[in-house]
Amino acid sequence: MRIALNLIAIAAVGFLAACGEEGCTNEEAMKKSTDLTAKLQEMAATDPVKLAELAPKVQELATKASGTGDDLQAACKAMDEMMVELSK
Repeated sequence: MRIALNLIAIAAVGFLAACGEEGCTNEEAMKKSTDLTAKLQEMAATDPVKLAELAPKVQELATKASGTGDDLQAACKAMDEMMVELSK
């Protein structure tokens, strides 16, 4: 559970830090962030073992998203990649 909360915090900071105006809109990014947070919370409650196994990859993608600065399109892409990983 602690891993999930850490991942949620990292993801939220990364996504909120990535604010821009092209491609993915702020509204789309917020929805993706909300969906991703819900998915992480769901996995923490229902399949913490799988979440722990995926944690390194998700953390890598969250770090990638947080490093996008003002590139909202890149942050949205990273969130999409995280959702794909979590949905496997």
